[in-house]
Amino acid sequence: MPVHRALLLLTFILTALPVLAETVQLRRPGNATVIIFEYITLDEEAIMVKRLDSDAVLSYKWEDLDLDWVSKNNPKLWAERQQLLAEAKSLKKMSKKEAEVDPFAQGIAATDTKSMVKNLLISLQDGLKGMSLSTNRVEVVCSEFQLEENLFWLAFDELKQASLLSGKAEPSARTEVAVEETRDANSKTKVQGKSTTKTKVRTAASTAAEAAARKSPEGDSRPYNSLGYLRMLAEGGTRGKPVWMMLRRATADRETMMAMLERYAKLCGDLSVQPQAAASKAELVPLKKALENCAESLAKVNRENNAVEVRLQSDCRTLLALVLR
Repeated sequence: MPVHRALLLLTFILTALPVLAETVQLRRPGNATVIIFEYITLDEEAIMVKRLDSDAVLSYKWEDLDLDWVSKNNPKLWAERQQLLAEAKSLKKMSKKEAEVDPFAQGIAATDTKSMVKNLLISLQDGLKGMSLSTNRVEVVCSEFQLEENLFWLAFDELKQASLLSGKAEPSARTEVAVEETRDANSKTKVQGKSTTKTKVRTAASTAAEAAARKSPEGDSRPYNSLGYLRMLAEGGTRGKPVWMMLRRATADRETMMAMLERYAKLCGDLSVQPQAAASKAELVPLKKALENCAESLAKVNRENNAVEVRLQSDCRTLLALVLR
């Protein structure tokens, strides 16, 4: 037989032989049963194995196994786990060390009312997404609370302006025009025999406003912030109500605002009892109360409440008066 044919036959035979899988022996604490599995992989938390008598793949947490027994009977496997643990510990230690020198991780602690308000004002400008237009139909939202849609879109734009530090919730010059357009649209009637029924018609301005808003990418865009929400809610009336309606459907924004206000309320309380801030206590205490009240009022802006709380406007006004002096 030619040599090359013999080599080819030998290669075929070796290929046909089953590959011996790496196995591990596992045992649970307090249980004498030892089971051999085919080893698949492991990490710091668990080991993944396959039963030898079936294709079932199982995952066992290390804490559920007899670790002393496993380490003695699977030295290679145990060494691999110990190496992973050492690497994770080293990475954690390095991250902690970096955090100690990272100025962003440390943050700037307030020492008096002025520095507290400065930090608060920065947090009030953290970006928020607003109400999703993908999951909320504006005409349905407005119909639920009998609000003219044009007023909604005016507030939609004004909220962006109010979210700028230099921006103010000034009445839009388009408001009167929008109201007139809405009246004209609502005055159109449909006659059926002797009865006359008003038909709700969307104005061209509303349609155009929605089209423009939908062109803006929602993704990671965060054009609003807590400052804008508070300013508009403090206005109340036909300018505050649309923003209240938006916030009812922007759960993430509402929860973020509440958490931030509650955090600063606690910081004010902690600082007010510090000896070095004794001179600021008279200002920190009312600021703490205003933050708590505002967070409490925002908690009631949800889908379960169908009316604007009377306190909401005054609580927002009080907080803004203390922050924007």
